[in-house]
Amino acid sequence: MDKEISEVELFYRDVSDLLGIPNSYRYDVYSVGGKYRTRWNNRKPGNGRFEGYGVIRFFSPTIIHVAITRPVQLTGIYGSKEEVLAVLKKTLDEAKLAKL
Repeated sequence: MDKEISEVELFYRDVSDLLGIPNSYRYDVYSVGGKYRTRWNNRKPGNGRFEGYGVIRFFSPTIIHVAITRPVQLTGIYGSKEEVLAVLKKTLDEAKLAKL
């Protein structure tokens, strides 16, 4: 039986499409160190970690933390998925225009 795609996984797919890089969503985030997040079992790419680019973490539908450094530096806490995607798209478009 196939796992149903969650809204969080779809959000991370949208972000990886905008950035043009792969993101491996992991269902078993804390299987290495137990059921709780610690500083040691949360280090692999996936679920918000975009290797070489930064972190975009979906804590809840109203709290999304963005901290990326490539292709542009963008940091902040946003209130919705739509807001993050719009800001990310606008920032990337502006960076492309600045290179021309």
